[in-house]
Amino acid sequence: MIRKLILFITVCLLAIPLLLGIFLYMIIDDQPHVEHQIMVTPEHIEHAKETFDQHRQHAQQNQLSTISVRPDDIDIAANYLAKHFTDGRARINIANQKAYVQTSLPIPLEAINGYINLEATLIETDALPQLESVSIGSIPIPDFISQFFVTQSIQWLQSHPKYGKGIEAIKSVKITPDAFNVLYQSQGESTQSDHFPTILSKLEQEKVYRYYKLLSQNKRQHAEQTLSQILQSLMQMAAQHSENSMAQRENRAAILAATFYVLGLPLKYVVPEAADWHDAHNQIVTLDGRQDFAQHFIVSAAITAYADTALSDAIGLYKEIEDKRNGSGFSFNDIAADRAGTRFGERATANQKEAVRLQQLIAQGLDDKSLMPTWSDLPEFLPMSVFRRQYGNFDTPAYFQMMEKIERRVEALAFLQ
Repeated sequence: MIRKLILFITVCLLAIPLLLGIFLYMIIDDQPHVEHQIMVTPEHIEHAKETFDQHRQHAQQNQLSTISVRPDDIDIAANYLAKHFTDGRARINIANQKAYVQTSLPIPLEAINGYINLEATLIETDALPQLESVSIGSIPIPDFISQFFVTQSIQWLQSHPKYGKGIEAIKSVKITPDAFNVLYQSQGESTQSDHFPTILSKLEQEKVYRYYKLLSQNKRQHAEQTLSQILQSLMQMAAQHSENSMAQRENRAAILAATFYVLGLPLKYVVPEAADWHDAHNQIVTLDGRQDFAQHFIVSAAITAYADTALSDAIGLYKEIEDKRNGSGFSFNDIAADRAGTRFGERATANQKEAVRLQQLIAQGLDDKSLMPTWSDLPEFLPMSVFRRQYGNFDTPAYFQMMEKIERRVEALAFLQ
């Protein structure tokens, strides 16, 4: 009897790796099924802003509200998130009362080349949509298994301090060919000064707070500062805290602190414990003599550090389109500051080696000319009529020629060499 039991256990131990290998072989594909390329445009930024504004109008009212999200915005958001978090691809096609989801995610192991291709159908219900017809590679997943994991995931999110209220607020999602219509219960905005939701972890908040206090202390000694000066002090401190491959995180926190400082925004929006902190209002930070350049540069750097280049470029261009519409006009020198900031944020968080290299370079001291490309000959404050007469739109040879000139100047900056 014991011999049979030992034999059975031995067979099981040998069979498990074999079965696991067969399973992996069946779910890993050589090629991605989704070749969808992410393309975040100013139009998508505008749609997102409109959706956010729509929610904000109802935020202080404890009532049921509906937000409609267009199919192409859902698709670009899914594709962007897959690209940003896993370097993958995603596609969502919407029909009546259902949505078809496809993702292709690269295997995050150097020893294995391949993709996990997942397909599923979201079915509309009276509450949240349910998953059906899920398949991973060539293996179909029974509905009861996929629904079990979805249920467990929702329960985990509901218990999470960051996401719980948001999940509970959603009452239903109606799917039509024209939109995702999300019915939610508005909770009303808190009027307490000590309550500010944040997406940063506690550790990240502490890092941002540390860098912000450094800038606030320096402000007492300098009524007006250049962006190169504040970045130098930040990178010197970042270098002191970048042991154990932490340089990227330190740079990211330093850039975010600089962004709130340069814009004069209350730090409590990302660090709730800073609600009583005396914020650095009315400080003046310039880049190559211009306060607006410093703002463009550091905002683009922060967007890139916490998101990526595609999103930063789209938001920067959207800002210029808004300026063109509303009076101040389109400015190519602002675009130059945006692009320089984007490349700074990209290099500061690319990897440990590049993050340390940038820290050392900036800590030694670079002037504003090393951060901002030559801009005096770039057109600015162009009204819509003048912009269209000279450049047509954002897909014309004249526009591309100007953007190529800006790009060449940005790539020649000292911090990129």
